[in-house]
Amino acid sequence: MDVDRFDQRVRRLRAPARARPAGSLTGGLADRLRRGCGRPRVRDASGTDLDALTFAVTVERAAAGLSRRGTCPDDVVGVLAPVGPERLTAVYTVMALGGIALPLDLDSDLETIIDVLTAVDARMILVTAPLAGIARELADRSRVRQVVAFGEAPETTPFGELLMPSPDGSGYDPARGLFDNGILAYSADAGGVRTALHGHRELLRRLGEVTEALGLGPGDTVAVDSGMAEPERAVLAAAALWSGASVVTTAARGAEAVGRELAGFGVTVHGSPAPARVAG
Repeated sequence: MDVDRFDQRVRRLRAPARARPAGSLTGGLADRLRRGCGRPRVRDASGTDLDALTFAVTVERAAAGLSRRGTCPDDVVGVLAPVGPERLTAVYTVMALGGIALPLDLDSDLETIIDVLTAVDARMILVTAPLAGIARELADRSRVRQVVAFGEAPETTPFGELLMPSPDGSGYDPARGLFDNGILAYSADAGGVRTALHGHRELLRRLGEVTEALGLGPGDTVAVDSGMAEPERAVLAAAALWSGASVVTTAARGAEAVGRELAGFGVTVHGSPAPARVAG
């Protein structure tokens, strides 16, 4: 028997399942992390710190929860949150369901956001608790009917409810779906609202480019911040986790402020002004 061919077959059998995303940027990530030997984390400069497997499992369970609440593939879901683990969780959750994530610009005025939500027929917003009041106002003045909040906030559905098991034991498995969902970017001016969908195929292609160009691995800590475009931030964070690297987020603005926030985190890759290796 050809020994080289036998060794190649053994290596294929030992390779972790789904070494690349399936269906969305996080499709199969939880399985990948369970089989990995590293212990990557998702942290925020303000103090949030959780292991990457918990993060990935949360996304899968929340996507199943959205499905139980009536959200369907291709539905547009608004995300109102500062840059941080919760914003990443919300964006990935929507895409894991096959939905289209609409991250809302916190610098936009309310009228612009209302116009955008109405134009794309968004019926749900995922929001961090401190911004829940704004989300409720947006719901009152648009077609949004559900506001889901990270944490406790009056007149909202707690995000934790999405993580509850199905009452009848059935469930939607977002890791098994195949979608061309994505992230919806928008701009608004006197001429109206303009949108651009960054679909899964585009995001996956960019993920491969970033992973190869940066040589990401388990020893890396990748920083994502508010200076990045939303699709690039989602891609870089996903590329890090698929490579076994840790992610650290910051909502700080400007190079000096970002540098101060991230000091002490051992960052080896910065996301802005463009993804680049700075150490390691």
